[in-house]
Amino acid sequence: MNIAQRLSAARETRLEERPQQNAMAQAVSETLREGGFLMAEAGTGVGKSFAYLIPALEYALQNGGPVVVSTHTLTLQEQLYQKDLPLVLKALEKEGLGPATAVLMKGRGNYLSKRRLALSLDNARQMDFDGENADLFKIQEWAARSPEGTLATAGFPIPSDVWNEVKSDPFHCLGPQCATFDTCFYHSVRRKGYGAHLILVNHALLLADLALKMESEQGVLPPYKTLIVDEAHHLPSLAAEHLATSVTLSECLGLVKRLLYADDKSGDGPKGLFALLPASGAGEAVMEFKAAAEGFFNEIALAALPAPALNRAYPLPEKVPPVSRLAGPLQKIEALLEVAEESAPSEELELEAKGTREECRALVRRLSYILERGWGEEACYVVEPDGAALRRGEIKASGLKAIPLDASGLIRENLLSTVKSVVFTSATLSVGKDFAYFRHALGLDDFEESHRVKTLWVGSPFDYKKQVTLFLPRAMPHPRREEEAYTKAVIDYTRASLQHSHGKAFVLFTSFKMLRQVAEAVRPDLEELGITLLVQGEEGWDRTRLLKVFREDVHSVLFGVNSFWEGVDVPGEALSNLIITKLPFQVPEGPLVEARHARMKKRGLEPFQVESLPEAVLRLKQGFGRLIRTSSDVGTVTILDPRVTTERWGRVFLNALPECETVYLSKPGMPENKAKVKR
Repeated sequence: MNIAQRLSAARETRLEERPQQNAMAQAVSETLREGGFLMAEAGTGVGKSFAYLIPALEYALQNGGPVVVSTHTLTLQEQLYQKDLPLVLKALEKEGLGPATAVLMKGRGNYLSKRRLALSLDNARQMDFDGENADLFKIQEWAARSPEGTLATAGFPIPSDVWNEVKSDPFHCLGPQCATFDTCFYHSVRRKGYGAHLILVNHALLLADLALKMESEQGVLPPYKTLIVDEAHHLPSLAAEHLATSVTLSECLGLVKRLLYADDKSGDGPKGLFALLPASGAGEAVMEFKAAAEGFFNEIALAALPAPALNRAYPLPEKVPPVSRLAGPLQKIEALLEVAEESAPSEELELEAKGTREECRALVRRLSYILERGWGEEACYVVEPDGAALRRGEIKASGLKAIPLDASGLIRENLLSTVKSVVFTSATLSVGKDFAYFRHALGLDDFEESHRVKTLWVGSPFDYKKQVTLFLPRAMPHPRREEEAYTKAVIDYTRASLQHSHGKAFVLFTSFKMLRQVAEAVRPDLEELGITLLVQGEEGWDRTRLLKVFREDVHSVLFGVNSFWEGVDVPGEALSNLIITKLPFQVPEGPLVEARHARMKKRGLEPFQVESLPEAVLRLKQGFGRLIRTSSDVGTVTILDPRVTTERWGRVFLNALPECETVYLSKPGMPENKAKVKR
């Protein structure tokens, strides 16, 4: 029985069979059964989630042990857990397979700690903190009826400083000795994970688990040998970010606030752990650490950041303040906490003191690693500016980071070498059916001899030749050498195109600067025609609201940057005109990119060919994929960057797109005569 028949039987409907979906499901099943790695690119409309969920659960039912499925976006995670998985579980049960179980796991900091909430409520009552009680009582009421206990399900805003006091974390956990252990939100979901056939996580949790195992061999997730990574094209870049070591000023000041501070607004007196566990000299020690942290980050900022500075990372200067600048005050605090721990009136307060001591030590370890450049030349060490301060014209640093230049080795040694089989899938993994870039980025090159590394490319079931017309204007100015003329040409074409389609359009940009310039220029014309212009970044318009209005108002236009190149699913007439203003090359600036490119050149590699070009191609494929979401969608795609036809490497972009009717325009505008030719 194929996938369509199974799902049809489960919901008593008749589904169209998709050969591409069945081919992918067979490849996934073979990989899970035989072991090894599969890189599977599945075009839009294949239904790849069913193509891996059904084989994954079948494998788990037959072999035991969990299959971990990881996604990048919350949208896909919710779709899998709330829509796709229930249907798959029902289909398998109808065949006499199961019952199978699936659990959704989030990062530990997303879960409320019932014990810490109770402790915070008791402390607030004892110290007569009326203002803080309001937040805590709301959390208490929500926790009493919440089956999940995660921050995202609270339904009301919780201040970050309040959440930090009540969230679950490893430093303040009693484990099985805790009175709330049996009903603990975090430990309950972990117990379910140990008995589940499928565990659904996001990439952030997958990588956090990996980082913990690298440090202590004790991860967040139950042991697993089978992994499926959807939206896998994000994993290499996310790995570098999540496996980085960092220390932030807000982290230091948050520790100060939890230790001891005075709330001048409420006049309630001192708050924090040392208010509950008084220790001689605690106030002075905490204030010394606060002053040291602020002075440390100010000194780093003056040495690393130019004036004026951009809101981007800058290299860590060679000469940095010594670790002892912060380690000294923290060691004093540790000693005071140890004394307070011994005289604590309750086990809960004793644990808070002990856990906070561990936090202090961990902070010093991370700071030492960064300042002493613990990864050597295999990492980039950066100072991150305070964006809010920059907008006020001030030069301040928000944090320090040590980011690995190439996370592929860490992934290979600490993840891929420890599992039996992994399936990587996405709509964009290959550059013209060549998986070399992704293979290298994830460290799969070294597995060729000892493991089977397979690739699978299944195209979309949609008929792009009939559904899409691709416009390629040939006479556009060069976007870099003639920036001003290029922007004007983009404005002229966009204005004419949007008037012609009367909205129904999505315009993708690579910078907010050009987005704002084009929006300002075309807005009056669109308003005159009754076309709604929706612009990312305008006050009061978040992503969810922009997309809701765009879907509902057929005669609207959406301008987007960065995150809007993917994850936008607007089927039907509301999106039938897609304009891509510029090829999505990453701006080759910033210490991390510069360090990575320098490393490549030392090895005799050309960064443009090895990294910049394939990344831009994958990004373009994501943007192109926004147009056709169903078999009945039709529309046009325009790529306004002339380099796609004038540069030799432009052919790489065109070859990576689905084959569709192509119209080369001899002028930047919307001419009457269009010469239709096939690529």
